Amino acid sequence: MSVLLMILKLVVALLVILPLIYISIKYGGNRLQNMQNGNYMKILERLTLTKENSLLIIKIGEKAYVFSSSGSKLEILMELEPEELKKIQESKKVTQYKDFNEFYRNFKGKLNIHSKNELLKKLKDKFRVKDK
Repeated sequence: MSVLLMILKLVVALLVILPLIYISIKYGGNRLQNMQNGNYMKILERLTLTKENSLLIIKIGEKAYVFSSSGSKLEILMELEPEELKKIQESKKVTQYKDFNEFYRNFKGKLNIHSKNELLKKLKDKFRVKDK
């Protein structure tokens, strides 16, 4: 009789625990994944002042802080405004291109170049390459 009661308790416990596990994975999984990918906490900038001292800008969630790191001590100096955080993140973005042609067109546009000969001439001038 006691074995049957123990099996019944085990089944009831599983019926309670398994749905809780499912719900926590389904609704908490994305947030946990973001934390593991470094999306929840990220060092945006690091400025070394001396061998042991540095300033850090760290984003935690949606807020950013300026930290002072010295030896074995880490201290929050200030919280950054959302506008300042946005400026820092924009300055860190790297342009992604679909293919080399898109990169080349963008590069030509920035240099105001319309032909390959013009590009070669500008590159030769820039790097001071002499024709043989």
